[in-house]
Amino acid sequence: MSTVAAATRRPATPFRVLQYVMMAAVLAVSVGPLLWVVLNAIRPDSEIAAYPPSFVPKEVTLEHFVALFTVYRFGPYIVNSLVISLVATAGVLVVASLSAYAMARFDYRLIRAIGELSLLAYLVPPIVVLVPVTQLLFGAGLGDNRAALTLLYVAILLPFGLWILRSYFQGFTVDIEEAAMIDGCTRFQAFIRVVLPQARPGLISTGIFTFNAAWSEYLFASTLMTTNAKLPANPAIFLLMGHMGVTSWGVLMAAALTIVAPVVVLFIISQRWLVAGLGEGAVKG
Repeated sequence: MSTVAAATRRPATPFRVLQYVMMAAVLAVSVGPLLWVVLNAIRPDSEIAAYPPSFVPKEVTLEHFVALFTVYRFGPYIVNSLVISLVATAGVLVVASLSAYAMARFDYRLIRAIGELSLLAYLVPPIVVLVPVTQLLFGAGLGDNRAALTLLYVAILLPFGLWILRSYFQGFTVDIEEAAMIDGCTRFQAFIRVVLPQARPGLISTGIFTFNAAWSEYLFASTLMTTNAKLPANPAIFLLMGHMGVTSWGVLMAAALTIVAPVVVLFIISQRWLVAGLGEGAVKG
C-alpha cells in the first residue's frame, strides 16, 4: 500500500512549490487580520500598546468583553443587527423562492424581463443609490425606521437570491410536480411539498449569504438610522470610537470580534450545504 501511495504522490516540482507558497500568502493576508483582532481582544491594553509588539499574548483577559457589554452596553446593538438580518433573510427567501419558481416554470416575456432588470439592479453599486434612497425614505417619513431598513435590505438582496434559486429550480424535473398535481395537489401545494424540500441546499446557501450581507451592511444603516439606540452593530462601533470616547483598542477589538464571530461560526457549521447549494445553483439551467 505504501508503494502505491508513493507511486501516486505528485512530485514536488518548482511550480507546485510556488502554488503552495502563493496559497500560504493568500491565507496569511485573509486570516492574518482576523487572528490579530482575536489576539488583541484577549490581551490587556498595556500589552497592546507595548513596543515592540508581541504576537503571543503574555496575559489572557476577558476584561474587554466585560466592559463592552456592561460599561458600554453593546448588547442592544447586537440584538438590532440580529433581528434586522433574520427578518431580511426570511423575507428574501420567501419572495425569492416564489419568484424564482415562477421564472423557472412560466416562460412569459414579462417575467423574464423583470428577472433581467432585477439582476441589472443588483449590479448597481449601493453608493450610487444612497442619496436618492435616503431622500425617498425620509420624504415618506420612514427615516430612522428599522422596519424600513429591513425592507430596503430585502429589496437590495432579493436579486441575488432570485437568480441563485431560479437556476436551482430549472434543474428540477417537472415530472414529480405533475404527479403530485395529478394526485390532487394544487401547484402551490406541489411547490411547498415537492419542490422546496429538494431545494433545501439552495435555500440554505442563499439564506447564509443573505444573512451575512445584511449583518455586515454599514452604508445604509449608518445613513438612515439617526437614533443611536436603533443602530445595528456595525455602525455602533463608530459610536465606541466617537460619542462614547472609547480609547481602549482592546474594547474595539472585542466589538469587532463579537460582530465577526457569528458569521464565521455560521459558515463553518453550514459549509457542506453552502458549497452544494451554490455549486448546483450555478450550473443548473
